[in-house]
Amino acid sequence: MNRTIKKTVLVTLTAFALGAIAHVASAADDMGGMKMGESKAEGKKAATKETAKDGAKKAGEKVEIAITDKGFEPSTIEVKKGEPVELVFTRKTDQTCIKEVVLDTGSKKIEKPLPLNKPVAIKTKFMKAGENKYACKMDMFKGTVKVQ
Repeated sequence: MNRTIKKTVLVTLTAFALGAIAHVASAADDMGGMKMGESKAEGKKAATKETAKDGAKKAGEKVEIAITDKGFEPSTIEVKKGEPVELVFTRKTDQTCIKEVVLDTGSKKIEKPLPLNKPVAIKTKFMKAGENKYACKMDMFKGTVKVQ
């Protein structure tokens, strides 16, 4: 009996330690790409600006949007008003509620299912300047289309 208790305690402590290691690794991964002295929020803001520039280069063409454990990547894209654009959504994880995308073009909403690891293309034009969004069906994960 005493041996069983020791074994149970050892297994419990091992599981706890592994969970703590995974948490620390996840936090370190979240900080990837940050510069010394830069807060986590500033790092994300800089990454979003970079991504937006990348989306702007692809306006009128094809813009790839991945669905990962972090949500929509990039979360912000830029397009030109009235120019045709093809948004290609690829769901790469099953760990979020993003199983469908709802895209607001300003004049209509487009809903498409997102099968795992299969690109789903939406060809459209954004006719009004401003900001529109794309989101999961539950509106928990969101992205922004900046129309200029």
